[in-house]
Amino acid sequence: MSEIKVFIDHREGNKVIDFVKQICELEVVQLPIGDILIVGIDGAVVIERKTSADFVNSVRSNRLWEQLLRFMKIDEVWGHEIKRRILVIQGDFENYLDFIPPAYPKRTLQAFWSSMMGAQLETLFVYDTPLLVVENDEAFYAFLKTVVKREEDGKNVKMPESRWYRKRKRIYLPVKDSRCFLLAGLPLIGDSLARRLLDHFHSIANIVNASQEELQEVPGIGKKKAAQIYEILHSQ
Repeated sequence: MSEIKVFIDHREGNKVIDFVKQICELEVVQLPIGDILIVGIDGAVVIERKTSADFVNSVRSNRLWEQLLRFMKIDEVWGHEIKRRILVIQGDFENYLDFIPPAYPKRTLQAFWSSMMGAQLETLFVYDTPLLVVENDEAFYAFLKTVVKREEDGKNVKMPESRWYRKRKRIYLPVKDSRCFLLAGLPLIGDSLARRLLDHFHSIANIVNASQEELQEVPGIGKKKAAQIYEILHSQ
């Protein structure tokens, strides 16, 4: 059974709800912020979805910046710590331009694109919110399925693949990442589990000194894995 649960705002369409039901457990609610909340072991992801037309209109009305400010400041929803947030724009801006008369001045079209690029960069750099553009429903469903799976597998919190940096000096890694790097190199312990172990025990010394029963208190570690990890840490 998946440890992921998804909360979907009641204003989202039935097509999205029916699709998510095929992936994992969900609950239709009135979210205080965002359109979709994905809750996993390591925290939660909040997703705001806008059509391309809604994005354009919210930029022009300045409504977007108020929304993003709330989006950026929120730390938790219903006791679930927000670890990741993302703004998804669905649709093609070219489709939006189809409604603009052909005689529209070229300089105005250039100003439009400059405004859209500026708004997206403002979202990324000033409001610290990742942004993703998906073309259609199929692309959005693929995004949802992928992000849920990555949350379930801990891939959204992992360190870069070791082959890219393991041979280089780690003097630039923060202390916690250095500890994760060390733990993740042990058999049976990947990046995600290393982070959960450190979040629970706070230090490598505490992990080494933990009993098998205490190891089982960490999400994702059952009796068998606890025994295997204990043996690795204490074998001579």
